[in-house]
Amino acid sequence: MPRKVPGRPPFALREGVALSVSALAAGGFAVVGASANAPLIRADLGLSEVGVGAIASVAYLGAMLTARPAGRATDRFGPAVVLATGLLVMAAGVTVVATAPVTAVFFAGIAVAGTGYGIINPPTNVLANPGRAQRRGLVMSVKQAGVPLGGILAGALLPALGSVYGWRWAAVVPLATCVLAGLLVAVRGRLRSASVGDGTALLRPDVRMRLPHGYGYGFVMAGAQVSIFAFTTVYLVEQRGLTAAEAGLGVALLLVGGVCGRPLWGWFSDLRPELRLRHLQVVSVLGAVAVTLLWVVPAGLLPVALLVVGLCAVGWNGVYVAAVAEAAEPGQVGGTTGASLVLINLGAVACPLLIGFVVSLAGRWSIGWIVCAALNLAGAAIVAASRAVPAQAGPSTGSARSPEPAEETEETEEMQP
Repeated sequence: MPRKVPGRPPFALREGVALSVSALAAGGFAVVGASANAPLIRADLGLSEVGVGAIASVAYLGAMLTARPAGRATDRFGPAVVLATGLLVMAAGVTVVATAPVTAVFFAGIAVAGTGYGIINPPTNVLANPGRAQRRGLVMSVKQAGVPLGGILAGALLPALGSVYGWRWAAVVPLATCVLAGLLVAVRGRLRSASVGDGTALLRPDVRMRLPHGYGYGFVMAGAQVSIFAFTTVYLVEQRGLTAAEAGLGVALLLVGGVCGRPLWGWFSDLRPELRLRHLQVVSVLGAVAVTLLWVVPAGLLPVALLVVGLCAVGWNGVYVAAVAEAAEPGQVGGTTGASLVLINLGAVACPLLIGFVVSLAGRWSIGWIVCAALNLAGAAIVAASRAVPAQAGPSTGSARSPEPAEETEETEEMQP
């Protein structure tokens, strides 16, 4: 008789999640690393304010170009080889960045690192995808928490290292992290990949997101999220009178809220997987309310407001990835989530530019936060318009409310895709 492990994910799934979190944290560490040392890089290479802002934009543009091809490659070749490749491409890009003699070479390296970042996301959506709908929201959210975790590490470590050893030597740390994560995935990822299969037995809710309509949610929510991160520091210094160090701590609070919010919302959505889209709407509305707190609350409550913004306006990602994965056709989770990442990265590039223009035109930061809140509300409307009930349930569908085993064996679920 197989050994029963009530409520315990199988080892292959746990390892897949651990590898995915490690990969995304390494990717976030590398992508945020250049922005974290932007003052030192600016002084060395003579970057303008526009050049500093272009660091993130160029990285996201690179990610946008490779997200969908990487998803298709994941469905064809398996997640482990694609994920390892993406991490090594990121390492190559960071190498170019660290050795760049001029600005043009520096941005070429950022673009290469961005293409690698676009490659690593879709395979993690397959590598960490559980067979049960009742686990998918939490698992995907825990996985996605690796991104802000990498950002926290970059903000905490790299400026300190850069001030002592220089920003080029500091870049060796994210470079080595990407290489080590890539080698680990190459060695261990094959085991989890063997248990993933082609996605034909995934249990999914009957009420799912209609695609491609639902991709718009990722565009507006990612645009609002990146805009919040891009402008919070400047806002806290210029409008609230904080020092640069205090503003940096404020951004850290945002990231902490995001790290905590993602698994929290994922767990909540797993309580009723058939209502996962309703949960996305709730997160969007709460995110809109939270953003308005940034310019409404008194200075003493700013830390609380920043945590709440992180919980809501940054915590949506894992639940959204779970919803997109459940809307994918069998064997196409990588390609479908890769397509969603194209819109996510496009929003990350376009919306900060739009909000920056609006703030400059209006001369008031409150207008920028209102636009961020409006983007969150637009996300709730997009989800409402993209709800779909399949006309008939094929072998790949299964109601999240239909009878499922209350207890699973580790051996049984490892055989499920």
